[in-house]
Amino acid sequence: MKRNVGRLDAVARIAGGVAVAALAVLAATGTVSVPVVSAFGLAVAAAVLIVEGATRRCLLYRVLGIDRCPVD
Repeated sequence: MKRNVGRLDAVARIAGGVAVAALAVLAATGTVSVPVVSAFGLAVAAAVLIVEGATRRCLLYRVLGIDRCPVD
């Protein structure tokens, strides 16, 4: 699968993933109460964001036909 995520988008995904991972740790330790989703769900979402940012590949972008990577 070719890259379809631009640099700025990749950096934003990694930063967002790290923030969500920190929230997951806080929720798991009981420091923060998270309604609706569990700490495990937040950890999975964080992992997906970090992997997508690091590899610069997004399955949803591929399905929707979006290509934000100007040069591969």
